[in-house]
Amino acid sequence: MTPTEPHLAPTTPDLVWFAGADAPRFLNDLISQEIADMTPGTVRRSFLLTPQGKLDHIVWVLGGGEEIGLVVDEGRGEDLATKLGRYRIRVDVSIEPVTVDRWLVIGPFGTEAGTWSGDRDGLVADVSWPGVERTLVMGEKPELPELRVDEYERLRIEAGEPVMGVDVTEATIPQETGLVPSSISFDKGCFLGQELVARLDSRGGRVNHHLRILRFEGRAPEAGAAVTKDGEEVGTMTSSAGEVGLGLVRRGVEPGDVVTVAAGQALVEAVREG
Repeated sequence: MTPTEPHLAPTTPDLVWFAGADAPRFLNDLISQEIADMTPGTVRRSFLLTPQGKLDHIVWVLGGGEEIGLVVDEGRGEDLATKLGRYRIRVDVSIEPVTVDRWLVIGPFGTEAGTWSGDRDGLVADVSWPGVERTLVMGEKPELPELRVDEYERLRIEAGEPVMGVDVTEATIPQETGLVPSSISFDKGCFLGQELVARLDSRGGRVNHHLRILRFEGRAPEAGAAVTKDGEEVGTMTSSAGEVGLGLVRRGVEPGDVVTVAAGQALVEAVREG
């Protein structure tokens, strides 16, 4: 799905730095991914959950020893810094949202998967989705053509990548997203919201809704349309672009099923775990 030539995305993630001798332990006690054993220069995905175990932020972690970066959706960096800052009590940790210019490159850019390099003045970091190469760039602006918003949205939807506040909210349980295998460590110690996540995992991860890709033969209806199956409403389409949409649908609507959205029909596909 990744374009064969690199393009600039019409959006850019936020980046927040956490620095200090206690930064690795501080973050490891709060976010869902194990980061204490991360090699500097590597990247992992993670969640920041609410104390009740629901989604708060979907992040990429830039491992760097005593300086760790958390990458989040555009416009969410300040909220991430504020919420994590509430737990900064008697620890050597500074929290600094990045305000310098940065860009997001879609397509091949020579970045090794799962890695980042550079420093606060300039870096490249792999923040790819399943099947879509994405590189966060700080420093010199890449001279590349820009993707249209609808083109970028289609890539995101086909990758099954949710946006907080659009496809998922603070009422969403992590197991509903399809991102748990790459974003949660069940072998680490406690983290914020762990109790609900661990309890669901012990019961086989059974949840009432799942994020699904909806593929239409023609153009997808507008986001917000109800998803129905056999005349019963089973969910809502939360994003759409081109011939595809994303939606949270009830358990029991399986990949391969056909559902109705507005006046069209769509084939249900699973979000690839990643």
